Amino acid sequence: MNFRPAALGLLVLLAAGCASVQVTREISQEERAADRLLAEGRHADAARAYEQLAAGLRGHARYPLLLRAADAWREAGELERARVLIDGIGPRRLADDELALHDLLRAELALADRQPEAAHALLGESVARFPHALRPRWHRLRAEALSQQGEHFAAAGELARLDALLPAGERQANQRRIERELARLGDRDLARASAALPAGDPLYAFAGRALTARGLPLPRAYDRADLAAPSVARPPAEPDGYRPPLKLALLVPLSGPLAGAGASVRDGVLTAHFGESRRRPELRLYDTAGTAQGAIDAYQLALADGADQILGPLSREEVQALFSQGELAAPVLALNRVALPPPPGSASFALSPEDEGVAAAERMVRRGLLRVVVVSAGDDSAQRSLDAFREHFRARGGEILTEARIAEGTLDYAPVLRAALAAAGGGEGGHDAIFLALRGPQARLLVPQLAIAGFAGRPLIATSQILQGSGDPRLDRDLDGIEFPEHPWLLGSRADLPDPARTGRRLASARGGGARLFAFGLDAYRLAGYLEHLGRQSGAWINGATGELRLDAFGHVLRIPAWGVFSGGRPRPALDGALTPDAELQ
Repeated sequence: MNFRPAALGLLVLLAAGCASVQVTREISQEERAADRLLAEGRHADAARAYEQLAAGLRGHARYPLLLRAADAWREAGELERARVLIDGIGPRRLADDELALHDLLRAELALADRQPEAAHALLGESVARFPHALRPRWHRLRAEALSQQGEHFAAAGELARLDALLPAGERQANQRRIERELARLGDRDLARASAALPAGDPLYAFAGRALTARGLPLPRAYDRADLAAPSVARPPAEPDGYRPPLKLALLVPLSGPLAGAGASVRDGVLTAHFGESRRRPELRLYDTAGTAQGAIDAYQLALADGADQILGPLSREEVQALFSQGELAAPVLALNRVALPPPPGSASFALSPEDEGVAAAERMVRRGLLRVVVVSAGDDSAQRSLDAFREHFRARGGEILTEARIAEGTLDYAPVLRAALAAAGGGEGGHDAIFLALRGPQARLLVPQLAIAGFAGRPLIATSQILQGSGDPRLDRDLDGIEFPEHPWLLGSRADLPDPARTGRRLASARGGGARLFAFGLDAYRLAGYLEHLGRQSGAWINGATGELRLDAFGHVLRIPAWGVFSGGRPRPALDGALTPDAELQ
């Protein structure tokens, strides 16, 4: 564990004191030099400097410097050196703020020794006695103690309270840890504990997202204080929640290297717009040219034209630039996801490889396929889906026996597969399933070689990458039986939407690789009319062209894909992978 404090703030706290403890000793030039080393991140050098200063003092006067040396060693990853110093400090001679740091260090050492009860006793039940600079560490350590004791929901709660104390750059890693803690609970325990959370509890947003990823209902609507009334007076919502803006601006790249992707999204949006029989917003298109500055300029132009809602921009660079502006005058439904959260009132919708990795992991867990062999390629999309799969699968109790990497351009996979089979414990009973993060041509070469290598008779589950380079039923018969996440529209399971084959013949932007972005545009337009409803109603969802769509408490649209399977060399709906058929919007 590496729990990094706000070093400079803590330094001032311990050296200069606070309202409750006055420290009157003067700070020497040598001590100020050690402080600078600490502030510069030279933790080992700072620790040695503090120890050297302490050596020149007698008795308990040495303790504050030894304490700071111990904390610096902890920052340097040298827990055992920190332990030696802590063991030599008499805590009764420490001021209150020094004692708080002393207890945190001892608690961290106890957790390193897998002694969560001892850590719990040192930390106590309340953060109140700890200075503000130390409170993030207190929450982290309590979360670790609770996790080691098997109290995963309570551990997630501590991390959720910590989240508000962290700078933006550290929240993503903290939120992944919350997700891991929640993933370790069974469905029933997660649902029961989530329902018991009081209104306003910060954990509910994360618990709700975990429930949605498993296809479970929310106990109640999210606490969405940011969903203010629209800036202009819109007509009241339809009974199903449909309440589109008056003027909708679509910001997509219509020139530059991303123009092809922008055209597919644009045509999906326009198809949905002209296919809507109820009230439609005034729709205007703005070219972002695929650049950060182009997105900002297009947004400002849309505002000047009176837009009360924005759809787009499309690329990560563009979304990052727009979200970095802070609070936005008109709410945005961005068409990509970045590390920054959407500004208040805005949301983001993305076709992300990470979502497919999580969906595949959840599907395997629910079918009891808990011992898995992974075969992947090295491209970015495959790696992103695999990283998400790996993290969610392991958190849900699955075991990845081995991972085999297929090199680009290689035709003979036998050596890699033989090594993987040995690592998985042999072909008989060693594994439950194989997870593939490969494109179609690679998968076609792999499948017959799997049988030859001894991997036979096990389910094969892939990402949608397997559809890249496929499309010829004569060649794709080798893929028969492989399951993959897919847009329900492309599987032919949405009779209420334009037929994908007919649409592709009519529009070049809706065929080939553009078909998925075209479906994305269909859903993006429909989401613009339902964002208020999705944000305010418990369990509200749209049965969309790309999957079941819900809005979480952070403004992210969560997509649960449909599942397809190759049969006769063609993608077809998996029998147990269809979306809820009874109603389009709930």
